[in-house]
Formats: sequence, structure tokens, C-alpha cells
Amino acid sequence: MLIAGVVAGIVLIVVWVVRRSDGRYRFRPSFEAACEVTVGGQRLVAYSGHRKVIRLADPATREDTAVLTDSRTWIRTLCEVDVDGRPLLASGGRDGVVRLWDLENRGALVASLTGHRGWVYGLCTVRVSGRDLLASAGRDGAIRIWDPRDGRLVRTIDTGPRRGWTFALCQVRTGGRTLLAAGHGNGTVTLWHAESGHAALELTAHNRAVWTLCEVSDGDRALLATSGWDGVVRLWDVEAPREERAFTAGVGPVYALCQAEAGDRTLLVAGGDGPGTAVWDPFTGERAGDLGMDLAGFVSGHGWVRAACQVRPAQGPPLILTAGYDDGVRVWDVAKQIGSPPPERRAS
Repeated sequence: MLIAGVVAGIVLIVVWVVRRSDGRYRFRPSFEAACEVTVGGQRLVAYSGHRKVIRLADPATREDTAVLTDSRTWIRTLCEVDVDGRPLLASGGRDGVVRLWDLENRGALVASLTGHRGWVYGLCTVRVSGRDLLASAGRDGAIRIWDPRDGRLVRTIDTGPRRGWTFALCQVRTGGRTLLAAGHGNGTVTLWHAESGHAALELTAHNRAVWTLCEVSDGDRALLATSGWDGVVRLWDVEAPREERAFTAGVGPVYALCQAEAGDRTLLVAGGDGPGTAVWDPFTGERAGDLGMDLAGFVSGHGWVRAACQVRPAQGPPLILTAGYDDGVRVWDVAKQIGSPPPERRAS
């Protein structure tokens, strides 16, 4: 009887997780994109997903501050880009259009950049000739670089048919130059010269799609973190170039990586098919702790993280936001969550 009761309870929990929102089946995450944004000098977070709206929230108060309703498509990626001192929010998703939003002007839509065929999965800024440009990529196998000042297409990089779809982009600084890293469906990560469109380096280690990329830097060194379907997080010294270390995040496939500052430590958050979100020291390979390893996180589905980003409020410590299959984002003070020791207690 006890075993039957336990099994019945597990079935009820699973059904409750899957059948939510007035009984509708939900096999898709509520939120898949999140990034830090600046509005009126205040650091907020923008997050979005399949409901076709972009929400802005204050991580300090844990409350939404605005909702943008004109996106009209399932959003998979968000990125802030600076235009001559004015921050804009870029969004991309199912319809292949990259949209630019002026958050200082009530979230007005200022540009729609067209050219991609199919989903846009990745957005990031990239520094070219002293200016911040916007890179986008997705299902069509092309990386497009835009000038956000006028919406002009600066360059198109054909990644080639063998690499498959491009799921992730990030800027990497190495040897005094800036490269554009792209994670592909065939498990490779290619670093491109954004100015010329030529490939500088290809990293081959993952055996399935690379879904997420992140640069982590402690001020002395910068490493490129990569992960995806195989659940292995790999840290690369791009300048060497070589793989520094690899570890299994312990959360199944990994969909989200981001740097986390906890006291004097630079850590790496890895979110995926949980429960829980792993926190690692990327420079030693040691697991520093976990976020969301509680019953509430498991039942709500929050352990299944699809987006993570760091926000630096004007006051207080940096905060990490994670989002996924439940109906909201969670805010974490990583140092407090993992019990990060103060500087004087840590070995130099």
C-alpha cells in the first residue's frame, strides 16, 4: 500500500506539472530568454518566451515594471545593445525578424531587421572598429551582423551546411582582439572575425548540438564556456588554444550558461533539465553549489531552466535570474545560496 501510494503521488505531481494553465498541456517552457537591460539608469531584467510579450522586472523588488506587447512572435533570445550611449533591447524568435526596442521611450519598437529564414536562436553584441554591432543567427545557417544605429546589414557570414543550425552566439576577447563565437548543431563551436567574416578557430568536442555559450573572466583570464545536448560543460582557453577542463553539470542537457559574481569569486551557472541549477568554479572545475534544489522548484518545474543571466543592481550584490518551465523568473544571491566564504577565509 505504501509503495502504491508513493507511485500515485509521483504520478499526480507529474500530471500537475504537465497539465497546468487551465488544464492545457504544456510541453514548452514559459520563458526561454533573459538579459540585463538599462532603463533610466536602473539595471533591470528583460525576459520572454512563447507568450509573445517581453516583460521587464526589477530584480531587487522581484516585481514586473513593464510589459511590451508588440513582439507578435515566440521569442527565443534577447540582448541589450548600446547605440551612442542609448541602450536598445534586441529580440529574436520564431518569425526570423530581429526587433529593436527603445526601453527609455516606453518600449517603442524602433526597427525590424529582416533577412533570416526561420527561427533566430542567438543574439549578441560584438565590438567592430570601436563600435558595438549586433550579431544574429539561427536556423538558416547564416550569421548576420547589423549596425543598430540605422538597421543596416553590415555582413553575412555563411557558416556552411555541415555545421547545421546556429543556436548560440557570444563575444570573446582574446589577444587584444574581439571574436564572435557561434555554437552549432553539429557540436562544433566556431570563432569568427566579425570584421572580415573569416573563421579564426573551430573547437570540436561536443557530440551533439551546442545550445549555449558564455565568456567567463576573473579579470586575469578569460575562458569560453560551451555546453548543450550532451550535458558536458567545457572551458576553453581561446588564446592558447586548448580545452582547460570539462565537467558534467549534472542537470542533463544544458540550455543556459552565465557568469556569476559571488563575493570575490567568479563562478559559472549551468541550467538545464534539472531539478536544480549547478554552480561551478570554472577555473578549478569544483562544484560550488546548487540553486533551486528544493521541492517547490521541482514541483513548479523551475528546475528545468532555459535562460539565465546576471544583473548588477545599483545597490547590493550581483543577482542571478533563472527562467524556464514555470510561470516566473527566480532571483538568486549566489554568494548567499552557496555560502561563499569571505575573502579572508579563502586561500590565496
